[in-house]
Amino acid sequence: MKKLFSIPLHLGAAALMLAAPMAVSQAPAGQAAPAFPPGFNPRGSAPYDYTDNTGFTPLFDGSSLKGWDGDTSLWSVKDGAIYIHPTCEHPTGTVYLVWQGGEPADFILKYDFKGTERVNGGMQFRSYLTEKPTGTVYPPRQRMAGGGAPRPAGAAAGAGAAAGQGAARPAGVPPRPPACANPGTPPSKESQAKWDLFGPQADFDAGNMWSGMFYEQGGRSIISPPGHAILAEPGKPTFATATIAEKDQLNQWFKKDDWNSFMIIAKGNTTQIFMNGHLITSFVDLDPKYFRASGKLGIEVESTGEYWVRNVYLKELK
Repeated sequence: MKKLFSIPLHLGAAALMLAAPMAVSQAPAGQAAPAFPPGFNPRGSAPYDYTDNTGFTPLFDGSSLKGWDGDTSLWSVKDGAIYIHPTCEHPTGTVYLVWQGGEPADFILKYDFKGTERVNGGMQFRSYLTEKPTGTVYPPRQRMAGGGAPRPAGAAAGAGAAAGQGAARPAGVPPRPPACANPGTPPSKESQAKWDLFGPQADFDAGNMWSGMFYEQGGRSIISPPGHAILAEPGKPTFATATIAEKDQLNQWFKKDDWNSFMIIAKGNTTQIFMNGHLITSFVDLDPKYFRASGKLGIEVESTGEYWVRNVYLKELK
């Protein structure tokens, strides 16, 4: 009779967990190892391969803006990437390049961003054109007495402000000096209105103040700074339920003035945003006033600096 393997009682559940892989993975002598169902791994999950694009659809061909719509006097292709370069002399304001392939609901989206100077932008998803809204439409924002929507504390000013084109300032506050000798004027709002998007955005900025944050353009604005798990419920403010990473750690993961790889997983009411293989934001949105189940994809930019986008791949989840 074979001697049975025994676990001392004082080791408890921890020892049982350690012994479990041995028990699962070892078959008796002369017998074939048990066949496990697809997706079952007795030794735990393997690392995700971010470079494997099997089952994904490329949204950018690397040489043209085919499949995208925006102001081509601003957007172009350079060095195999979607490219735009707002400057103080030639600011763009807040502008968008909109993908024309549909309105994905549940999906995995992968892409690379690179930026310089003060450039700020992000990837819009589940969004809507403000001139042709579909699905959930955000309620109007409360306006301040001086004009303009309230800006969250610490939020960076965009290209308009950098070029001296800001909202009205409170009485007694001197105007901000221009950022260059010959500040330009961004395109008119009317000329860009057909591409304006409202909706969720995975944020990006060259200084890594907001990269990987869930931002809501036209809605709740900054849901939470990057590095948090967040919960939104009807009629309540959003709450940070946990800290994923502190700012010092986020800066270590970020590649300044270089390519940063992002992935968005949107499934039902949950959105996760990853940067360079690290989870940055997890958001469970249960507020029907703002939650959008599907919508357009688009690239947004503001402020000043060079901005590149490449390797855009989409997998819709059925």
